[in-house]
Amino acid sequence: MEREGWLIKKDRVWAMRFFPDKHPDCDGTTYMRVHYASCKHRFLNGITPHVQLRDSEKMTRKAAIELWKSSVETEWEVSKPLWKTV
Repeated sequence: MEREGWLIKKDRVWAMRFFPDKHPDCDGTTYMRVHYASCKHRFLNGITPHVQLRDSEKMTRKAAIELWKSSVETEWEVSKPLWKTV
């Protein structure tokens, strides 16, 4: 997994965005953040404005890599960016 990564569920309704968390902990440990989102119109062609962010989770890089790998082994595929980020 690179610095930022995107996964989309094969039904194209759900997606995950993995990226570095902006705020390291007091001990300097850096974490990843995962945004879970859905699109009622499905993620079909490129960037969509119809995204609903459902949850955001902060986790260690190791946990994020494990989530990525287990997701790709099941119902998820690697994707290009699906919504605009700031």
